[in-house]
Amino acid sequence: MVNKEDSINTKKLLKDLSIFVVGCGSIGRRHTEVLKSLGIKDMRIYDNDFKKMESLLAEFPDIKSCNTFEDGLKEKPDAVFILTPTKLHLEMIKKSVQNGCNVFCEKPISDSTKGICELIDISRKAKVKVMVGHCFRYHKGLLDVKEMLDSGKIGRLVSIRAFIGENLPAARPDYKTLYLSKYSGVFELIHDIDLAIWYANKPIEKIKAIYGNYSDIGIEAPDVTEIIIGFAGKCIAGIHLDFFQIPRRRYLELIGTDGTIIIEFGSWDKYNISIFEKEKNCWANIEHNTKRNDMFIDEDFEFLDAIINDKSVNLDIKEAVKVVEVLEIIRSDN
Repeated sequence: MVNKEDSINTKKLLKDLSIFVVGCGSIGRRHTEVLKSLGIKDMRIYDNDFKKMESLLAEFPDIKSCNTFEDGLKEKPDAVFILTPTKLHLEMIKKSVQNGCNVFCEKPISDSTKGICELIDISRKAKVKVMVGHCFRYHKGLLDVKEMLDSGKIGRLVSIRAFIGENLPAARPDYKTLYLSKYSGVFELIHDIDLAIWYANKPIEKIKAIYGNYSDIGIEAPDVTEIIIGFAGKCIAGIHLDFFQIPRRRYLELIGTDGTIIIEFGSWDKYNISIFEKEKNCWANIEHNTKRNDMFIDEDFEFLDAIINDKSVNLDIKEAVKVVEVLEIIRSDN
């Protein structure tokens, strides 16, 4: 995490950075808004859908547009934010790195592990930062839970139960036009798989899953899955993902040898943590308000701080590919 002294230094220097944002959809718009709020002045954008690019330019008239991805790289930006469909990520990261640019890529890093080892080698030789945007690792409530686990409040973690259900038609009325409706489907909700990996913090030994198209929302890709992951050190995770549930629900249960932690955050404006510690023999509840952009602000700031102060990033290629490996095994077994 960013220390206070570096934070002050970074805030002063952010205005001097040049950023190239690739992808002007909803996540591209969010990162553009966040980067502007952090003080970035020199910003260029590109999307092969010119209507999306024009819409973003109308909202932020002081940023510049590029005719092609390659044109943007020719400007030698300090960092490229790759916010495009997953299948485009790997090649765009590779080209950006080869042009000497630091890269922030939205999750997941790729739809396959193919080419990842080569990318790690290219990035190391280019001496640039590559960070992947698993923003939930910057959610205040989820960070609080991580600290509780690491401090041993519930003893050794034994079982993780992750649950997310949301109605895709309600969240995105244009959902049938989205690439995820044809390809990734409910596996687009990989945050909870990543959180299980992060919280367990142990090698994966077994993976089992059932998935498919079970609802009536009318997408080609899977709309529900149940995943079981067995970790080394006697730890297991059960993960439910669905794209049709009403109302939206999201929670995590972490069951340890000496207690239990439950975090619920069905909405973006608040979260509730309940913790039962064996020694105290009672439930304690913590509730806080949040803003959805908070985790994106912290995530983007940490990446830019790593560039300015020459630090390693917390969520690098090797860490980000773990969730891709899980998805690859699930699909190969079905």
